Amino acid sequence: MRLNKISYSAFLFLEGESMKWCTIEKEFLDKLRNYESRIPNTDYGQEKFKPFFGVLFEVGDLCYVSQVSHKKSRHYNMTDNKDFIKLYNGNRLLAVVNLNYMFPVHKSKLINVEYKNISDFRTFENDIEKGKYISLLKKEIREIKNKNVSQKAQDLYKFKYDYPNHFVSLRCLDFKDLEKKCFEIL
Repeated sequence: MRLNKISYSAFLFLEGESMKWCTIEKEFLDKLRNYESRIPNTDYGQEKFKPFFGVLFEVGDLCYVSQVSHKKSRHYNMTDNKDFIKLYNGNRLLAVVNLNYMFPVHKSKLINVEYKNISDFRTFENDIEKGKYISLLKKEIREIKNKNVSQKAQDLYKFKYDYPNHFVSLRCLDFKDLEKKCFEIL
């Protein structure tokens, strides 16, 4: 077996109810971001909160997570591929997922985000705004499950190391390097 080959036995694939919204302990995320600046934020101020979703898959004590991005005009003309997935509500584009930015997190650093406690993570002007935000999160997570994003994440991980010079692989974070870094910063 070549060194860059990945064995699927290293993965723990989780489906269904395991796909949830989460956040990550700030100190751990900041340290990881100091090492890899492309790791996204979750906290954008009191009225902005962009949770991660996962667990996409596990490698040992590490869980892979990703994040949805707001739709932009350029996304309408783009097609789904190995690292880019559009999320729809009916025919309406809701958001996109850039799996090239998925990253590992030690299990102990994950914090579940539950709808009933969403106010712990951001402020809302009123209950109507809060309800709309929760409704959006529910639509997005349903579409993430329907699009089988967990399997696509595993496929991308394997693809990156099977085809390291492919343009998709080159725009991905270095997953294995980040796995090592996660243990260094614990």
